[in-house]
Amino acid sequence: MIYLNNGATSYPKPQEIINSVVNYMNSLPLNPYRSGFNGKDDHVITSCRKKLCSLFNVKEPENIIFTSGGTESLNLAIMGLNLRNSHVITTVIEHNSVLRPLKHLEKEGFITLSPVNCNRDGSIDPSHIEKEIRENTRVIIVNHCSNVTGEILDLKSISEIAHKKDIIFIVDASQSAGHIPVDVTAWNIDILAFTGHKALYGLPGTGGLYIKNSIRLRPLKFGGTGIKSELLYQPEELPLYYESGTQNLPGIVSLNAGLDFIFKTGINEIKKKEEALMENLVSELEKIPQVIIYGNSNRINRGPILSFNIKNMEPEDTGYILEKSFGIIVRAGLHCAPLIHKALGSYPRGSIRVSPSYFTDFHDIDYFIHTIKEIVKVM
Repeated sequence: MIYLNNGATSYPKPQEIINSVVNYMNSLPLNPYRSGFNGKDDHVITSCRKKLCSLFNVKEPENIIFTSGGTESLNLAIMGLNLRNSHVITTVIEHNSVLRPLKHLEKEGFITLSPVNCNRDGSIDPSHIEKEIRENTRVIIVNHCSNVTGEILDLKSISEIAHKKDIIFIVDASQSAGHIPVDVTAWNIDILAFTGHKALYGLPGTGGLYIKNSIRLRPLKFGGTGIKSELLYQPEELPLYYESGTQNLPGIVSLNAGLDFIFKTGINEIKKKEEALMENLVSELEKIPQVIIYGNSNRINRGPILSFNIKNMEPEDTGYILEKSFGIIVRAGLHCAPLIHKALGSYPRGSIRVSPSYFTDFHDIDYFIHTIKEIVKVM
């Protein structure tokens, strides 16, 4: 089997991640602040926060909040702000984890919403975002890397536009964290959401949120924190304020080990290998006349994601043939991002998404190209 669906969940996980989870599960179940606590689990949680700070260039570990993944992180970021009577700017390239909470608030009459259109190649011009700013614009929220085309946004320019008007700048780094360097400080990001099960190599059900000190979100949940149990109100110090309930300790252990792997390997080395894989993939697909590639063909300013279709063939059929006849796993459909497919002309059927990882072999890409040529031959 050749797995090219890392944009959904990374596979394989490095062996050290698997070992760390197995070791944890074979140990006494200890829950921070709650039972038989000897400091081991607290050490892993603290260690993981500090490593995330290093990855994202964050100064204070307590500003990193653990969540169940990108969806919870983005819901906390969006629903946790008081946006009544506010205007929000986003883009058509966003994932439904951004679009659905925003559309819910719009439907309820809390906000007005402006999804900025993309260019024909799927890119976003920061000046188009600036043109949408109104007197009551409170938030600009964008992803760092499109989960459909791999397009990387110019976060620094968008941040400068936002902060000239004191607008909160929220970034969804679900598809970039671990693939592409992210600098919260240099880019002046107010809130950063990320997931752990993609390029951070963690288990599903892991993720987090960076929240700048100047921003206070309303928690999504309230409850036990293991300490300060005498208080009937939620403890307000960070990160306890946002982390009620039993944490996903196996997930955090896996995320901690995943970050060790990234630092040991080097994120620039990971990026370099994935760029080379994408160069091979794009250059060879472009040679096949029956293939339609969506998005920018620039191999550098993109994450390891590419979407395409074969002319006169449904993407679901292409995906089925790739898996059942050739043992290649990709993803077919709208990829939880319907608006960009409308903009690119691939709606409502969507596209085939190919997403290699650092562990993808160049021979895997060669074999994938070969199979596409074989499919095209018999059409």
